[in-house]
Amino acid sequence: MTVEFGLDTILHQRIIDKCMSVYRDGHFHLAAFESMKQVELALKEKSGTNDKLFGTRLVDTLLGSGKSIKLTVPLGDELQEQAKSLFKGAFSYYRNYTAHDGSKIDEVICIRIMVLASELLDLIAASSISFEEIGGAKGLIERGIFDKESQISDLLSFLSSQVCPGCFDGLFEDLCERGYTDHQYQSVFDLGLIEYKQEIRDYSLPGEPADLDTFGWFELTPLGQTVLNKNQNI
Repeated sequence: MTVEFGLDTILHQRIIDKCMSVYRDGHFHLAAFESMKQVELALKEKSGTNDKLFGTRLVDTLLGSGKSIKLTVPLGDELQEQAKSLFKGAFSYYRNYTAHDGSKIDEVICIRIMVLASELLDLIAASSISFEEIGGAKGLIERGIFDKESQISDLLSFLSSQVCPGCFDGLFEDLCERGYTDHQYQSVFDLGLIEYKQEIRDYSLPGEPADLDTFGWFELTPLGQTVLNKNQNI
């Protein structure tokens, strides 16, 4: 029995939006190239990197070793190297060929490339970003996550003043109003500058039934305190 799938059911929405009109017009090599370009753009958008990196160099930076923002694949750290090989192979074989020639890309090959690009886009979406290997506070500045170290200390100072219950009510709105991004918030935790801690507390009065609730707070680590002290001239 033959099972048929429409392309719209198996392709990533981004590929449908950016490539299908070109594909339907019969420009198969252009549709194939655009699909791999969308993978490259998605990698940059996910990581927030502003480096002028492309193709395999971009993959090596995000999935390889060295001081950088890292893309962590969802199936486990032990498959990180295999994920890098998957992306590098796709870029080396398909992206480079479609960018510089593409004359042998027919309809069938184009569909295969768009399906592969869809799989890579799904993998990017399911992956997470880590700042653990970016190279400390200095690396955050060099990579453009923060403009200067005083921004890091200001964020640490603000977070360490927040306590729960209630600390998460409007927290991210406050961070946004102060000009901080989700990546900046995540980075200070990934680098071990601050931790979130919690404990169960009894808020009942003497003689009343227990009124238990979770109390949480943000606490600077010794490393985070050092960064804060440095910028407060302590």
